[in-house]
Parts: sequence; C-alpha cells; structure tokens
Amino acid sequence: MSQSRIDAGIPVLTEIIAAPAAEAQVAKPAPPVAPQPPERPEVVDVPTIDGWLNEEWNRLERKIGGRILHQVMQRLEADIEARVRDVLADALQMAVTTLANDIQQNLQATLQDVITQAVKDEISHMQTAKK
Repeated sequence: MSQSRIDAGIPVLTEIIAAPAAEAQVAKPAPPVAPQPPERPEVVDVPTIDGWLNEEWNRLERKIGGRILHQVMQRLEADIEARVRDVLADALQMAVTTLANDIQQNLQATLQDVITQAVKDEISHMQTAKK
C-alpha cells in the first residue's frame, strides 16, 4: 500500500512532461572561435625577475644544472645497466654454448677412444684364449 503512494509521483513513459520555458527555446549557435595554438609544455611561465645580481643568477643556474644532471645520470645509469646486462647475458650464453660444444666434442672423442681400445682389448683376449 505504501508502495503505490511512492509510485504515484513517478512519471511513466507514456506521459508527456512539459519542458521549462528556458529549455524550450532553441539555443543559438556559438560564434566561431579562432583556434588557439597548442600550449608548449616545455615553456615555463616565470615572471620577470628584476634586480637579481649575477651571483644569484649563477647560483640558480648551478642549482638547476645540478638537478638536471642528476636526473639525466639516473636515466643513463638505468639504461647503461640494462644494456650491460643484455650484453653480458649474450656473452654468457655464447660462452656456455661454446663450452657445451667443446665438452660434447671432447666426450665424443674420449668415448670413441675408450670403445676402440676396449674392442681391441677384447679381440686380443679372444685371440689369446684360442691358442
């Protein structure tokens, strides 16, 4: 019962709701706006500083230069470390591959020598057993 009182104030899709007078008027098209040039993020808007001494300008230059150098060095260190890691990984992989090939060749040669000697020894043993 209380549900029907709440629903009575909700408009349904078949009802026409009158729009307020301000919304009923058609909006006039906005006058054309001249395109603004894109903002340049690298330009810093700093008010002109008058009356600074050369020493103050030099101190500011050293401070900004130090910050930029620190940031550049951090980026370079990370890049250099990644490149060295990649080069070392490649070199290590090449060394491991070369070492594995050397071991395989040495093992093959050793097995061939051992088997050849074992066959010779067995033939010799069989020849002596016949006599």
